Amino acid sequence: MSALQMHHQHLTGVTVITLAGEIDLAGTPQLHHFIGKARQTPADHLVFDMAEVTFMDSSGLRVLLDAFAYAQQHGGTVHLTALQGPPARLIEITKVGEHLRVHASTDIALATIFAAPDVSPATHRQ
Repeated sequence: MSALQMHHQHLTGVTVITLAGEIDLAGTPQLHHFIGKARQTPADHLVFDMAEVTFMDSSGLRVLLDAFAYAQQHGGTVHLTALQGPPARLIEITKVGEHLRVHASTDIALATIFAAPDVSPATHRQ
């Protein structure tokens, strides 16, 4: 079992959350809390870099869907990037990718977000 590791980076209007390890019932309460703390504003677009996620169960999926619902309510979006292995399969079979935006890389997700007329690409990191 690989404990969930979480890091974040702020760009203008965007919070990039990098995850590594397993997103399961043991780690989802911390992930839910981390997302709430990492987001600078309720309208932030969230990008989850999933390149290092090796496993995700339904509780992890629930946290991502909760983040999606919150973002959508406040004018933001949720993007998943670099999905592979079991997490990619879970997103595929549950059809969650029809709601959350899925991209091959974080750079592509950011380009998509910054192409929107209301988001500036100026950065500030924390």
